[in-house]
Amino acid sequence: MAATVSIMPALTESVFEAGDRLTGLLGQARQEADGAGISESVLARLADAVESLRSRLIQKAERDPGSLFDLDERLIELLERAEEAAEDGEIPPELLQEINDYLEAFRTKVDRIAGYWRWQESIATICGEEAERLSVRKRAAERRVNRLKDMLLAFAMSRGFKKLEGEKAAIGLQVNSAASLVIDDPLQIGECFFEKSLRFTKTELQEIVYQLADGKLRHRLQAALTGEGWDINGSAVRFAMTNNSPVSGARLVRGHHVRLR
Repeated sequence: MAATVSIMPALTESVFEAGDRLTGLLGQARQEADGAGISESVLARLADAVESLRSRLIQKAERDPGSLFDLDERLIELLERAEEAAEDGEIPPELLQEINDYLEAFRTKVDRIAGYWRWQESIATICGEEAERLSVRKRAAERRVNRLKDMLLAFAMSRGFKKLEGEKAAIGLQVNSAASLVIDDPLQIGECFFEKSLRFTKTELQEIVYQLADGKLRHRLQAALTGEGWDINGSAVRFAMTNNSPVSGARLVRGHHVRLR
């Protein structure tokens, strides 16, 4: 029966203790090195020790998110070695130290990624607030310009001026290129000019078309029915599927997202 493995974090090392341990590992690597160079296991231990020392020396976190994903295989390897050692009786102190170094390196990288994440979120928030502030100022300036134009137009029209001239600029009246439509009495407008936007499903429109007599209106609706431009109502599809009504050609997929905690 395999023994239960419980790994407790080591006491926090000082900078000098971490440096001494790195020096010891370098000496050990020098002694064990053969003609082919340093073994991968020794290199991995050196990398963890360097990361542990670096985390104590650097005050400002560096942004290095890419290296986080290189740690998974290393963790699996260390835990498998720890489990094998526990089955044989006891986990060697050197292996425990390797695992602790790894966990500390992993925690440091995650903290840097979280810091970068929060930094970008704060930038996005600040930019959004600034954009909203500038948008408010833009709308206020546009309203002031429009009010000024209305005042100048009323002033010029009331006095019959065609142009207001200054020393460096002139403001003149100009006839619009297109006439503006003015509705004086909507009740006198013919019904053929009134419109209303309605939404029908394709099935509903088919029922309407089939009940119409042959004529211009039916031909127009048939053309709309067979033409392009139909959109899928995703909300209706989702509602049907969540209420146990199967919809061919569609499915609900629960994806994933990352959260910062």
